[in-house]
Amino acid sequence: MYSAYKIQIHPDHELFEYCDTLCFKAKNLYNITNYYIRQVYTALKKETRNENQLKVLKDIETNLTKMNKIRKKSYEKANAKPKKVDKSGKLINPELKLFEMPHLEKSFIGYGFVEALFKVMKQVDYTSMPSQSNQQTMKKVYDDWKSFFEASKKYKVNSASFTGKPKIPKYKPKNGCTTCYLTNQITKIKDGNVLKLPGTHLQLKLGKVAQSEGELQQVRIVPSYGRYVVEVIFKVKQDKEIKRSEKQFNEWVLEPNQVMGIDLGVDNLATIVDNTGLKPLLIKGTRLKSINQYYNKLRAKYTSILRNGKGPKEGKYTTKRLISLDRKRNNRVMDFLHKASAKVVEIALIRNIDTIIIGRNVGWKLEVDMQKANKQTFIQIPYATFIEMIRYKAERKGVQVIDREESYTSKSSFLNQDPIPTFGEEHQTIFSGYRSTRAFYKIKGSKVLIHADVNGALNIVRKHVKNAFDGLERKRFLQSPQKIIIMKNRHAKLKASA
Repeated sequence: MYSAYKIQIHPDHELFEYCDTLCFKAKNLYNITNYYIRQVYTALKKETRNENQLKVLKDIETNLTKMNKIRKKSYEKANAKPKKVDKSGKLINPELKLFEMPHLEKSFIGYGFVEALFKVMKQVDYTSMPSQSNQQTMKKVYDDWKSFFEASKKYKVNSASFTGKPKIPKYKPKNGCTTCYLTNQITKIKDGNVLKLPGTHLQLKLGKVAQSEGELQQVRIVPSYGRYVVEVIFKVKQDKEIKRSEKQFNEWVLEPNQVMGIDLGVDNLATIVDNTGLKPLLIKGTRLKSINQYYNKLRAKYTSILRNGKGPKEGKYTTKRLISLDRKRNNRVMDFLHKASAKVVEIALIRNIDTIIIGRNVGWKLEVDMQKANKQTFIQIPYATFIEMIRYKAERKGVQVIDREESYTSKSSFLNQDPIPTFGEEHQTIFSGYRSTRAFYKIKGSKVLIHADVNGALNIVRKHVKNAFDGLERKRFLQSPQKIIIMKNRHAKLKASA
């Protein structure tokens, strides 16, 4: 489990120029690495090659002998050392794997190949960055290519799940910057709370967080709205360990007992229910909605002034004022979501919850059937970020978080135990009730009303754990939920519902 401590570096900060230079160099290295991969990958699939492709292939051919000479020396050194033993007790013999010219069957050149090429060439972007930081930047390029290949395979199997055909990784903007990664081998925390950075005498004070968070793992310098954010990553211990592999990321790892369900929305950001029989809760999202509406109003005003009388290819599209506006809005939204997610985890711990289930549909922002004003508000709320905030905060405390498909949970009646089908599958379900007003779900042929968002949250849990609410009295679910208002200060305010 990891935690990140973030420090904003504004233009007047003494480390701004250092961060700006490193991130610019990282962008250059990212682009030149991507350039060599792209030229080789595309050149070998064509009969005719352009000037750039021929030059890259010539560079490889010229330096291939030197690359293999270095490999042979490394092999001889490894062979001279005492041999290691594997788990079964067998000796591990070093293998000599020489580089070869790329060919049609192997048109994608690997990380080791490009790094060896840049070392031999003494490539200026590679050598200008701190050791290991340049390697991390190159590995980021390969992560992007790996994502491209995986997406291409899935696209061939099911193209309908994509909005378009996957494209090879693009270059970063020419005058832009990209994230720079500094490992814990080239950065250190000195005197308990001072971060020492490579290539500069300047240091960054971290305060008490360096002593309380854990072991330093990595430092990231991230460009953000005209500033830089230094993210210091620590490895921390969980209060209760949850063992989870990549394939099991959304599977049950603990036996569910006390279960909480969360239905996400706009006015009610999170509707919280559980099977402890306690009162449902609503975390109000009106302040988040207000932040976005005010931002949209100002951005439209400043953009109309900036673009007045200009054609599509004339003039600028951004200014310092617009960048500042974007930054302030992002900071306010993230602050609100951090407080809301912390409140969700706090409630889960107070109620002894071991599993949180959150409803989410894949691609739910792509085809939204809403009025224009509501659609804009819904799309601008970063629900995926909110879910991940809840996840890492909860799992750090030993509470597992599951997000699952939630189709028809709002149409189905929890009180009547209606079946809950899955969107896209054929079904002939006739639901026992309907949403009579914005706030309430009504059972047909009766006067029984249940809060609509509470009904949805209960069904999210029931769709995943059918017997989660067995043994609880029906009247418990008809309670009016209690509102929680996230304030600007550190505390959330409880408000009794009408």
